[in-house]
Amino acid sequence: MKKDSIQENLVIASLIFLAIICRLATNKLELWNFNAIGASALFGGIVIKNKRLAYLLPLLTLFITDVFFQLFTNIQGFYGGQMFFVYGAFLLITFIGTHIKKANTVNVFLAAIGTGVLFFLISNLGVWILSTLYPHTVQGLVACYAAAIPFYRNDLFGSFALNTVLGNVFFTGVLFGAWALIKQTTLQSNKQLA
Repeated sequence: MKKDSIQENLVIASLIFLAIICRLATNKLELWNFNAIGASALFGGIVIKNKRLAYLLPLLTLFITDVFFQLFTNIQGFYGGQMFFVYGAFLLITFIGTHIKKANTVNVFLAAIGTGVLFFLISNLGVWILSTLYPHTVQGLVACYAAAIPFYRNDLFGSFALNTVLGNVFFTGVLFGAWALIKQTTLQSNKQLA
Protein backbone atom coordinates (compact mmCIF):
# COMPACT_ATOMS: atom_id res chain seq x y z
CA MET A 1 0.00 0.00 0.00
CA LYS A 2 1.31 3.45 -0.91
CA LYS A 3 2.32 5.85 1.87
CA ASP A 4 -0.30 8.42 0.75
CA SER A 5 -3.01 5.76 0.88
CA ILE A 6 -2.00 4.65 4.38
CA GLN A 7 -1.92 8.23 5.59
CA GLU A 8 -5.30 8.95 4.00
CA ASN A 9 -6.83 5.88 5.66
CA LEU A 10 -5.40 6.93 9.04
CA VAL A 11 -6.92 10.38 8.67
CA ILE A 12 -10.30 8.88 7.74
CA ALA A 13 -10.13 6.42 10.64
CA SER A 14 -9.32 9.31 12.98
CA LEU A 15 -12.36 11.24 11.78
CA ILE A 16 -14.56 8.19 12.32
CA PHE A 17 -13.04 7.72 15.79
CA LEU A 18 -14.11 11.28 16.55
CA ALA A 19 -17.65 10.22 15.59
CA ILE A 20 -17.42 7.55 18.32
CA ILE A 21 -16.35 10.14 20.88
CA CYS A 22 -19.13 12.44 19.67
CA ARG A 23 -21.84 9.80 20.17
CA LEU A 24 -20.56 9.00 23.63
CA ALA A 25 -20.46 12.68 24.56
CA THR A 26 -23.86 13.64 23.13
CA ASN A 27 -25.54 10.69 24.83
CA LYS A 28 -23.86 11.59 28.12
CA LEU A 29 -25.33 15.08 27.68
CA GLU A 30 -28.72 13.44 26.88
CA LEU A 31 -28.68 14.78 23.33
CA TRP A 32 -29.82 11.38 22.06
CA ASN A 33 -30.34 12.07 18.39
CA PHE A 34 -27.77 14.79 17.82
CA ASN A 35 -24.74 12.69 16.86
CA ALA A 36 -22.35 11.95 14.02
CA ILE A 37 -23.15 8.31 13.23
CA GLY A 38 -25.31 9.02 10.16
CA ALA A 39 -22.85 11.66 9.00
CA SER A 40 -19.95 9.22 9.37
CA ALA A 41 -21.83 6.60 7.33
CA LEU A 42 -22.48 9.13 4.56
CA PHE A 43 -18.90 10.45 4.77
CA GLY A 44 -17.48 6.93 4.59
CA GLY A 45 -19.60 6.04 1.57
CA ILE A 46 -18.51 9.13 -0.33
CA VAL A 47 -14.85 9.47 0.70
CA ILE A 48 -13.41 6.06 1.49
CA LYS A 49 -12.14 4.38 -1.66
CA ASN A 50 -12.08 0.88 -0.13
CA LYS A 51 -15.82 0.23 0.00
CA ARG A 52 -15.49 -2.67 2.45
CA LEU A 53 -13.84 -0.26 4.85
CA ALA A 54 -16.51 2.35 4.07
CA TYR A 55 -19.24 -0.04 5.26
CA LEU A 56 -17.19 -1.39 8.16
CA LEU A 57 -16.21 1.87 9.84
CA PRO A 58 -19.72 3.25 10.57
CA LEU A 59 -20.82 -0.18 11.79
CA LEU A 60 -17.77 -0.41 14.05
CA THR A 61 -18.51 3.09 15.30
CA LEU A 62 -22.03 2.08 16.22
CA PHE A 63 -21.03 -1.29 17.68
CA ILE A 64 -18.18 0.08 19.82
CA THR A 65 -20.41 2.78 21.27
CA ASP A 66 -23.23 0.27 21.89
CA VAL A 67 -20.79 -1.99 23.76
CA PHE A 68 -19.60 0.98 25.81
CA PHE A 69 -23.17 1.98 26.66
CA GLN A 70 -24.08 -1.58 27.62
CA LEU A 71 -21.04 -2.15 29.85
CA PHE A 72 -20.32 1.24 31.38
CA THR A 73 -23.51 3.31 31.48
CA ASN A 74 -27.18 3.00 32.31
CA ILE A 75 -28.01 3.44 28.59
CA GLN A 76 -29.10 0.18 27.02
CA GLY A 77 -26.58 -0.49 24.25
CA PHE A 78 -28.24 -3.62 22.91
CA TYR A 79 -32.00 -3.67 22.76
CA GLY A 80 -33.18 -6.53 20.59
CA GLY A 81 -34.21 -6.98 16.99
CA GLN A 82 -34.89 -3.30 16.40
CA MET A 83 -31.12 -2.84 16.34
CA PHE A 84 -30.98 -4.63 12.98
CA PHE A 85 -33.07 -1.81 11.52
CA VAL A 86 -30.73 0.79 13.04
CA TYR A 87 -27.59 -0.93 11.76
CA GLY A 88 -29.30 -1.58 8.42
CA ALA A 89 -30.18 2.10 8.12
CA PHE A 90 -26.51 3.01 8.49
CA LEU A 91 -25.56 0.45 5.85
CA LEU A 92 -28.12 2.02 3.52
CA ILE A 93 -26.76 5.51 4.27
CA THR A 94 -23.26 4.27 3.38
CA PHE A 95 -24.68 2.71 0.20
CA ILE A 96 -26.26 6.05 -0.73
CA GLY A 97 -22.91 7.74 -0.14
CA THR A 98 -21.16 5.29 -2.46
CA HIS A 99 -23.53 6.30 -5.25
CA ILE A 100 -23.03 10.05 -5.00
CA LYS A 101 -20.91 10.71 -8.07
CA LYS A 102 -20.36 14.42 -7.55
CA ALA A 103 -19.72 15.25 -3.88
CA ASN A 104 -20.31 18.97 -4.02
CA THR A 105 -21.84 21.07 -1.24
CA VAL A 106 -25.41 20.87 -2.58
CA ASN A 107 -25.38 17.10 -3.14
CA VAL A 108 -23.84 16.38 0.27
CA PHE A 109 -26.25 18.79 1.99
CA LEU A 110 -29.28 17.17 0.33
CA ALA A 111 -27.94 13.70 1.13
CA ALA A 112 -27.48 14.68 4.79
CA ILE A 113 -31.09 15.86 5.00
CA GLY A 114 -32.43 12.83 3.13
CA THR A 115 -30.45 10.29 5.13
CA GLY A 116 -31.54 11.91 8.40
CA VAL A 117 -35.17 11.42 7.38
CA LEU A 118 -34.39 7.94 6.05
CA PHE A 119 -32.90 6.91 9.40
CA PHE A 120 -36.05 8.07 11.20
CA LEU A 121 -38.26 6.11 8.80
CA ILE A 122 -36.25 2.87 8.94
CA SER A 123 -35.60 2.83 12.69
CA ASN A 124 -39.27 3.44 13.48
CA LEU A 125 -40.32 0.88 10.88
CA GLY A 126 -38.39 -1.60 13.04
CA VAL A 127 -40.41 -0.53 16.08
CA TRP A 128 -43.65 -1.04 14.18
CA ILE A 129 -42.68 -4.45 12.76
CA LEU A 130 -41.13 -5.94 15.90
CA SER A 131 -43.35 -4.60 18.66
CA THR A 132 -46.94 -5.13 19.64
CA LEU A 133 -47.46 -1.45 20.45
CA TYR A 134 -49.14 -0.75 17.11
CA PRO A 135 -51.39 -2.83 14.86
CA HIS A 136 -49.64 -4.16 11.78
CA THR A 137 -51.71 -2.08 9.41
CA VAL A 138 -51.06 1.11 7.46
CA GLN A 139 -52.86 3.04 10.21
CA GLY A 140 -50.63 1.35 12.80
CA LEU A 141 -47.51 2.37 10.88
CA VAL A 142 -48.72 5.97 10.63
CA ALA A 143 -49.50 5.92 14.37
CA CYS A 144 -46.00 4.59 15.09
CA TYR A 145 -44.37 7.40 13.11
CA ALA A 146 -46.64 10.00 14.70
CA ALA A 147 -45.84 8.69 18.18
CA ALA A 148 -42.10 8.79 17.44
CA ILE A 149 -42.01 12.51 16.66
CA PRO A 150 -42.69 13.70 20.25
CA PHE A 151 -39.84 11.41 21.37
CA TYR A 152 -37.54 14.15 20.10
CA ARG A 153 -39.20 16.89 22.19
CA ASN A 154 -36.60 16.74 24.98
CA ASP A 155 -33.64 16.79 22.63
CA LEU A 156 -31.32 19.73 22.02
CA PHE A 157 -33.61 21.65 19.68
CA GLY A 158 -36.89 20.09 20.79
CA SER A 159 -38.03 18.63 17.49
CA PHE A 160 -37.45 15.78 15.10
CA ALA A 161 -36.38 18.04 12.25
CA LEU A 162 -33.92 20.02 14.29
CA ASN A 163 -32.37 17.06 16.07
CA THR A 164 -32.11 14.25 13.58
CA VAL A 165 -31.93 16.22 10.36
CA LEU A 166 -29.90 19.23 11.49
CA GLY A 167 -27.67 17.01 13.61
CA ASN A 168 -26.94 14.98 10.51
CA VAL A 169 -26.34 18.13 8.45
CA PHE A 170 -24.14 19.68 11.16
CA PHE A 171 -21.90 16.64 11.61
CA THR A 172 -21.74 16.00 7.86
CA GLY A 173 -20.47 19.55 7.50
CA VAL A 174 -17.95 19.02 10.28
CA LEU A 175 -16.62 15.77 8.78
CA PHE A 176 -16.42 17.06 5.21
CA GLY A 177 -15.01 20.40 6.35
CA ALA A 178 -12.32 18.68 8.43
CA TRP A 179 -11.57 16.31 5.56
CA ALA A 180 -11.21 19.17 3.07
CA LEU A 181 -8.96 21.08 5.46
CA ILE A 182 -6.80 18.02 6.15
CA LYS A 183 -6.54 17.18 2.45
CA GLN A 184 -5.63 20.74 1.58
CA THR A 185 -2.98 21.14 4.27
CA THR A 186 -1.48 17.85 5.43
CA LEU A 187 -1.88 15.55 2.47
CA GLN A 188 -0.95 18.20 -0.11
CA SER A 189 2.15 19.28 1.80
CA ASN A 190 3.27 15.65 2.06
CA LYS A 191 2.94 15.27 -1.72
CA GLN A 192 5.07 18.37 -2.21
CA LEU A 193 7.77 16.92 0.06
CA ALA A 194 7.89 13.68 -1.91
